[in-house]
Amino acid sequence: MDLLSPPARTLNFDAFWRWIQEHTNCILRCGSADMTLFDHDDFHWMLMEEERQHVLQLIKGKSLVGELVMVGRDVSEVTISPDPDADPQQGHFLVELMGGPKDDPQVLYHFVMAHGIEPAAGHQGFKH
Repeated sequence: MDLLSPPARTLNFDAFWRWIQEHTNCILRCGSADMTLFDHDDFHWMLMEEERQHVLQLIKGKSLVGELVMVGRDVSEVTISPDPDADPQQGHFLVELMGGPKDDPQVLYHFVMAHGIEPAAGHQGFKH
């Protein structure tokens, strides 16, 4: 099943945030230019919003392993495409949250997901 056609699909940050809240178990890794958090069988992801920031926490039991704090208003668009570093048979997708000047956008945050997204028929939501 072809979920997304290369090279990429774009959406806004709010749509991505709504979608990823329902797909926390599908996050393989995420991060920024400074750090990357990797999923593990013993970990789980927790997402929340605090003071206009979007927070992803990687938790083991009740202990915080790592945290990514994103400023959603800084993200101009989210691009989703097949992960160029993964085996195509795995079906992994690279999600890049872009920001900065329009003439020179930069990747602010990145995710690798176990699957892509596609528009759900008949409404504005997303499904996998």
